[in-house]
Amino acid sequence: MKTLLWSLTGVFALVWSGLAWAAAGLVRWTVEALSTGRATELGKAAVEFKFPAWAEPFLDTGLLEMLQSFVRWLMEMAGTGAPMAGTAIGWLVPVVWVTWAFGLTVLIVIALLLNHLIKSLPRTGGGTAAATR
Repeated sequence: MKTLLWSLTGVFALVWSGLAWAAAGLVRWTVEALSTGRATELGKAAVEFKFPAWAEPFLDTGLLEMLQSFVRWLMEMAGTGAPMAGTAIGWLVPVVWVTWAFGLTVLIVIALLLNHLIKSLPRTGGGTAAATR
């Protein structure tokens, strides 16, 4: 039972670490794209993108138009915040890693508590020593 507990804890720790690594990379890329202006180019391409006519019967065009208007709105917001985006990377990436450390600590504490609980469970004796009593 303990082996299963610590194996699952290890898997969850790896998944949590992978998510934190991906989030830190995404934050770095987003801030770099905002500060260099590359994000507005990507946003314009997303807003101007048209699906081929043969694909339209299979797609919800209303949803696509709503997503494009959302991207347009995001680009307008990003345009106003682009000058301060370069300074944001100085504190956003450390926030991701502090959150990772806090989450990993909580995961290990929960695993330790469950380990202690498993240790304190009464053992069921299926052997001959229990039958002779």
